[in-house]
Amino acid sequence: MNTHQVKIITEDGESVCFDCGEDEDIISAGLRQDIYLMASCREGGCATCKGFCAEGDYELGKVSVQALPPEEEEEGNVLLCRCYPTSDVEIEVPYTYDRISFSPDGLGFEAEVVELSQVSCNVMKLRLQKLGDDQQIRLDSGQYYNLEIPGTDVYRSYSPANTANNHGELEFLIRIVDNGKFSSYLKNDAHVGQKINVTGPLGIFGLKENGFTPRYFVAGGTGLAPILSMVRRMKEWEEPQSCVIYFGVNTEDEVFYADELKRLQSEMSTLAVRTCVWKASDNWSGEKGSVVDILRRDLQGTGVKPDLYLCGPPGMVDATYAVCADVGIPQDKIYLEKFLPSAS
Repeated sequence: MNTHQVKIITEDGESVCFDCGEDEDIISAGLRQDIYLMASCREGGCATCKGFCAEGDYELGKVSVQALPPEEEEEGNVLLCRCYPTSDVEIEVPYTYDRISFSPDGLGFEAEVVELSQVSCNVMKLRLQKLGDDQQIRLDSGQYYNLEIPGTDVYRSYSPANTANNHGELEFLIRIVDNGKFSSYLKNDAHVGQKINVTGPLGIFGLKENGFTPRYFVAGGTGLAPILSMVRRMKEWEEPQSCVIYFGVNTEDEVFYADELKRLQSEMSTLAVRTCVWKASDNWSGEKGSVVDILRRDLQGTGVKPDLYLCGPPGMVDATYAVCADVGIPQDKIYLEKFLPSAS
């Protein structure tokens, strides 16, 4: 089998090299040599393993257009789980060297369920406590963890709402969907005291340093979790940028964490919160309309050109992209994470 050298260059200028056969993808080649690059689905669908091929040739397998749009593919972007080198290659990845693990156990740990509660008609709060002597939760706000259903090899990926901490605390906001495997577990089998295998943190969604540029956060449903983590981190670090949270749901009974958002807004002079209900009744006192419509109104009314952080279903994300194009916000100021329910 012909082999080629892969050189992975990280955001901080470090690099790691390994061999890759022509019949294996880059993620698999790394795993074979105990090099654990950032990846999740390994099926070309999530964009966690996206990189830019700066040098060399390759063949690209089937990928989701949501994860790798055709225009990005033409520019040389690749998904490493679907990238098969046909020569030596250099791949630039958008994360730092410390995100690469060199041990299969480097990102895995066991946690205990300490709280399970319903916070809206279709969202449950799952709070976990990390077990063991090492209580450090390593997290760049915006990343996610894989949670394994006890007694199975089935896992799902969820972003926590907490920030990094030394207390072993993880807080997840999980949408309950019909026929969802993790949803069924939460409704029928989960209980306080149960042990869950956790892997992470993973992913490259997170805050970017662009000076004092305002930050607008757009969240659809449980996409609020990573947004909340990022804003909480801004509060902890006393970051000065003005920011707005646009939190969108379909109906009033889907609203959750209203008190937490109100408390956060009262403690942060830089923060404004817009809770948007698409099908609002006359009694709803918040924003009425879709989260994208409210965002459009504000952008057109103020002329502000903020950095935008998006987390929600693809339809919401795509509609927000269209709004940004209309008001002249370039794509390189938009940072996003799309998600789909596990039952989709």
